[in-house]
Amino acid sequence: MLVLKRIRRPLTVYAYYDMDGNGVDELVFAFKPGNVFKDYMITDIYTISKDDGQVIRLTDGLQLGMLGERMNLAYFKYKTFSYYGSVGATAGGDSGYHFNNDGLSLVKNDSDSGSEKADLSSWDWEDLSSDESNSSSKTSLEDKTSSSSLKADELKNGNYKSAVGTWKSSNGMTIKITSDGQLELWGNAYPIDKVSQSQYVSGIYSLTYIDSIPTGNTPQLSFVLKGLAIGSDAGDNSKDRILATNGMPSEKSYYYRVD
Repeated sequence: MLVLKRIRRPLTVYAYYDMDGNGVDELVFAFKPGNVFKDYMITDIYTISKDDGQVIRLTDGLQLGMLGERMNLAYFKYKTFSYYGSVGATAGGDSGYHFNNDGLSLVKNDSDSGSEKADLSSWDWEDLSSDESNSSSKTSLEDKTSSSSLKADELKNGNYKSAVGTWKSSNGMTIKITSDGQLELWGNAYPIDKVSQSQYVSGIYSLTYIDSIPTGNTPQLSFVLKGLAIGSDAGDNSKDRILATNGMPSEKSYYYRVD
């Protein structure tokens, strides 16, 4: 008697994770651990450009476009990858990749990193059941990232929409910017006046507000784009931040988006 054995294909899942640490979550697709694979097996990675909001596929080209059941891409703790497997002479193997400076492409190394693999099981994986879910995930990536990063092209035109939300400092103080033009600062609310580009440092934008009873204690506010180090910067310049100070900035003078 002929017995037909059904081959179970691995379940595809997806997660959002900032793989290169630049403040932008990548959209990662993978095969879920099960009968076929013991660990999460990355099959595709997408990111988004902070400049124009364009969704970019990182796993593209001759090698990375072949990821799947026979070619594998392992992600390491130090933001690098190892590409391995064998599907023929043109595929290569045992090579490494790393993010380029702007995080919009993967660059091939001469060899893999040899460092310790990252634990992908701690990521918030969701099942992907259809092409429709795939499409909506990419759209969600675009919406999520574009709404959480300061946009230089908008700020330089006086538009503070990309800064709307709640920002918190290391000592728990908050600054809230609302879409209807209000600034909530240290328990008080002020109408927002305008946003203007700094004439001294590119990448810094001043936010002025109307203080009807000035006391001299209300701080000057500046939007500082991530990647920009300013003087003896006490803040985390890997993130967008608001600088609120009337004097020499300290660590608690910097506010980071929490919502």
